[in-house]
Amino acid sequence: MTYSFSIIPVIALLCYTFQLISLLTAKRNSQIDGFMGLLLTMIIWTGGSWFMRMGYWPSVGFWFHVSLTGLLTIPLAFFIFLRRFMEVEKTYHIHLWLAAIVLLLVFNYKTELLLKAPEVISSATGDAYVYDFSWPVIFFFICAAGALFECARMARENGSKNAFLRKQLQPIWLGLFMLIMGNSLILCPLFKGVPIDICSGIFMAGCLYYALYKKRLFKLDALMSKANCYCVAFLFSMLIIYRIIPEYEKFLLKSFSMSETKITIFIAFTVSVVTILIYMVLHLILDKIFEKEVNVQSKSIVDFSKKMSNLMSLAEILSELMEVIADTISSEYIYIFLKDERGDFQLKLSNAKLFGGYTVSADTDFIRLLKDANGHMLLKDYMETSYYWDLSEEERKHLLDSQIECFVGIGDEKGSLGIILLSAKSNGRHYTQKDVSFLSSINSVASIAIKNSSLYETAYEEARKDYLTGVANRKCFYETMQSCCSQGNYAFGTLLVINVDDFKLYNQLYGDEAGDEALRKIAQIIQTEITGECVIARFSGKEFAVLLPERTTDEVKALAEDISLKIREMNHTADKAGEYALKALTVSCGIATGVCPLDDYHELINQANMAVYYAKQAGKNRVMIYKEGQNGSEDKSFEMTYQPGIYSEYSTTIYALTAAIDAKDHYTFSHSENVAYYSRELAKAYGMNEEGINVVYEAGLLHDIGKIGINEEILNKPGKLTEEEYEVMKTHVSLSIGIIRHLPSLDYVIPAVIGHHERYDGQGYPRGIGGKDIPLMARILCIADSFDAMVSKRSYKEEMAVDKALHIITNEAGRQFDPQLAPIFVNLIKNKTIEVR
Repeated sequence: MTYSFSIIPVIALLCYTFQLISLLTAKRNSQIDGFMGLLLTMIIWTGGSWFMRMGYWPSVGFWFHVSLTGLLTIPLAFFIFLRRFMEVEKTYHIHLWLAAIVLLLVFNYKTELLLKAPEVISSATGDAYVYDFSWPVIFFFICAAGALFECARMARENGSKNAFLRKQLQPIWLGLFMLIMGNSLILCPLFKGVPIDICSGIFMAGCLYYALYKKRLFKLDALMSKANCYCVAFLFSMLIIYRIIPEYEKFLLKSFSMSETKITIFIAFTVSVVTILIYMVLHLILDKIFEKEVNVQSKSIVDFSKKMSNLMSLAEILSELMEVIADTISSEYIYIFLKDERGDFQLKLSNAKLFGGYTVSADTDFIRLLKDANGHMLLKDYMETSYYWDLSEEERKHLLDSQIECFVGIGDEKGSLGIILLSAKSNGRHYTQKDVSFLSSINSVASIAIKNSSLYETAYEEARKDYLTGVANRKCFYETMQSCCSQGNYAFGTLLVINVDDFKLYNQLYGDEAGDEALRKIAQIIQTEITGECVIARFSGKEFAVLLPERTTDEVKALAEDISLKIREMNHTADKAGEYALKALTVSCGIATGVCPLDDYHELINQANMAVYYAKQAGKNRVMIYKEGQNGSEDKSFEMTYQPGIYSEYSTTIYALTAAIDAKDHYTFSHSENVAYYSRELAKAYGMNEEGINVVYEAGLLHDIGKIGINEEILNKPGKLTEEEYEVMKTHVSLSIGIIRHLPSLDYVIPAVIGHHERYDGQGYPRGIGGKDIPLMARILCIADSFDAMVSKRSYKEEMAVDKALHIITNEAGRQFDPQLAPIFVNLIKNKTIEVR
């Protein structure tokens, strides 16, 4: 008996159309597009076959060639799909096989020498289409085989090292095998007239559809679309009515005596009703299958997204992530790892103990394997790879003891942020593709939240950190102090305040960059020396504060002394050619201890600052401990900056030093007194206040005090100094600073002393600064020092006439001297307001 089997191409067409429509709702990408292209070639193939079997216009031969074109382009479309599925750029030799197939199709269309259109055999049951195959048809098989060979070659070269890609390709190879078998069996006389090739095409399309689904390129809820349901309903209605239409037509004619027109209308109406009923039943069934689980997961994703938009704390984000996974897919144990600064993955949150450690190295094969698996992997799949068996027996035991069944990556296209390990479900079910899709969606939201949290925490930490030294800033320190004192977490705490001595001078000597570098080094020393629980902060420009919970005063004093020593050693490493006095940095430290809880933490800070104040008064470079009884009215007599009358307290010290110089060089002693006198009168005339006038006077007395360290032969040499001797003489400035900085409360004269040999045009020493960058008091000293040097008799020169000295000062205004101060000084001499000594 012969059958037409014309319904088979119809079923194939409906299947391909069903798949095509369902993919239209998926997110478009190159892989989906590649499969849709393959479906189109199969639709051309099966559509041509159906139109041929139905005998539609223009002819059987025409639709035969259309069907043959679709069939032979399937290997080419399959290559394109496979290339996109594997994400391969190389095209191999597919263009060569494309050209060969096109040439063969054109040749066969003109001649039909390779394969003729099928012979139509009519019978009582319908028409059958039988092909007559001859040996030239082998050329078609060779070209198709060549294209498929390129597919196999591409898969071998790109999938041999990727176990998961090989697993993803398995359903594709199965579908391809069935297609080849189906098209080969039609050569067998047993299957003549049977469209087994089209049946194999349906099977292959299903396999490829499944492979795309397993790769999570679309979701099965796309099956619930109205278009798909109508398509399936129409297919079922056609299958049901196809065989019963003749009997149904006879029944209508016999029972109701209808005309042919009415019978046709009634049959069409019946087909429509049946289609609608099947659609409703099918849609209801699909809703029951997918709706509950899909809705639960969709609601969980929406709720989770809303929560993530309001969270910035990493701990809260991970907690919500664990909760939504546990509630939605019922994972019993959950372990969340996040990538650290080194690239390894550290366990951040879990609800059970993890066997075998809490760190996953970024270099392990497992991480690379998870990446190859598109960020998700089941334990059963992992166990099928060689990487699993490369693990040690102990590692495999730990993995099994932890009952891990699913591995999921957290991240995006730019990189991985973490890993989630999931144990078996509490309900005993296995993980499904829907679970993996849900986890993928959740992790996409979580990865964004984790990135935002990282940015927020970085910004938060930066706002609480000193930009220069990297330690906490003043605001952070105050917040920590308030928290510690109010909560009473500790019995007591000790506060250490470290103040850099003469730091303003250091900046003036070497500039702000050198000062910043010194602060960074000091901060590093403090961080290195003080370990354990503590808070280190930069309290002000040159001051650091360290809060040490439950550390005794003696312990903190020992730490402070070690820090002071390290800082002095730091200075020694910077010692260069006689510049040690300029580069020297020391610190004055104050210590205060408070018993928690404190009503006012500012009191403890004030006590530590008071101890620093006493350290400064005692000569700097020391550690002082605050003790009860140091506060009160007695403290108010000490100030860290100059106040009128303070000179009288240190005049004996100043004159003792100048007397020491007098014993070595009498000229320097009298010269210092003269310079102090001239400077004071010039400061008065310029309009400085009393405090400034006194500072200038004291600076004049001390400006050459460093000459006590210069060799007498150089000081009293009768002739001109050599270049080397002059360089030695210039060091008296740095020597002066080195002496003055150890005089309590007289460091305010240093800017004037250090700059009295600077020139207004920037050609002076030691720093080579010029103009207004030279402190005002230094510019005053420069004029007074130069004038007294010119009008005084020295071992290497005679005294100069006052008029000539004034003429030089006038000429040098704007070059060596301040152009505003020079004429004032000249007028003071000419008016005899200043008595020349």
